[in-house]
Amino acid sequence: MARRLVVSIDPDMSQDGMRFCIHRGTREIGGTCVEIQAAGFSIILDLGLPLDASAPDTVPLPGVRGLSEHDAKLLGIILSHGHRDHWGLVPRARPETPIVMGRAAESVMRAASDFVPDGFAPKATAYLTSGKRLQLGPFLVVPHLVDHSGFDAYALEIEAQGRRLFYSGDLRAHGRKGKLFEFMVSHPPRGVDVMLMEGTTLGRLPDDGQFASEDDLEGAFVEAFRATRGMALVACSAQNIDRVVTVYRAAKRAGRTLIIDAYAAEVLKATGHDSIPKPVKGWRNLAVFIPQAQRIQLKRKGI
Repeated sequence: MARRLVVSIDPDMSQDGMRFCIHRGTREIGGTCVEIQAAGFSIILDLGLPLDASAPDTVPLPGVRGLSEHDAKLLGIILSHGHRDHWGLVPRARPETPIVMGRAAESVMRAASDFVPDGFAPKATAYLTSGKRLQLGPFLVVPHLVDHSGFDAYALEIEAQGRRLFYSGDLRAHGRKGKLFEFMVSHPPRGVDVMLMEGTTLGRLPDDGQFASEDDLEGAFVEAFRATRGMALVACSAQNIDRVVTVYRAAKRAGRTLIIDAYAAEVLKATGHDSIPKPVKGWRNLAVFIPQAQRIQLKRKGI
């Protein structure tokens, strides 16, 4: 059973200050949900499905007023990124609940929803843009783009009632946007009263250990592709855009063609970034394989 942690940022526990409640995620990886209250209003940071949950309907919604019944005091759900352990319970919330997220993350989720079980195609009411302030009632939200395997992921700086909270979302330092982590460390948000930080990999490496970077993996893939006779197979999530880019670059360097399925093709196109490989004119060493049965299914769906 998930434990709630309720904290007031004001030492005098004043009702006029900012309070936050970690509804889920302190004793598990995933299933994240943080409620922030100020001036009688509230927002939710992520509403995820725990990784060990068998199905969304087996996990109760957190006890936040406005999630299952109308309450104008709940101003919305802010999704830090598009991984299910951060949005998996959103489809069970009231459909009218406002959703705020990155525009590219929304596009990727909508593209993926036609291919994955229990897919969710969100319709955001406002979008996160790195460094651009967003006002939600008494809450001033400043998103910070971070390096993560989930595309268009953000850390969130929340200010209200003279207090400031920093929520890391999920982040890392060894991906293709690792410089974002370095920049955040060297130019951290100022005046932060409380930081809520994820700890997925805490304790997994010795003090002097390092995770392999995408550049490291690219070199390893090149060697493997060159040493392999015939077809080389790679298994990774199509929504891990950094990894797909790594495999594509390695295939190109090894003189091979990367062949992806329709799901990966739609996800890559949904990113909307010209620098990301996709099955359109101008991208060499990239092809799409679609079995005939899937062609029929996609045609029926209008894809």
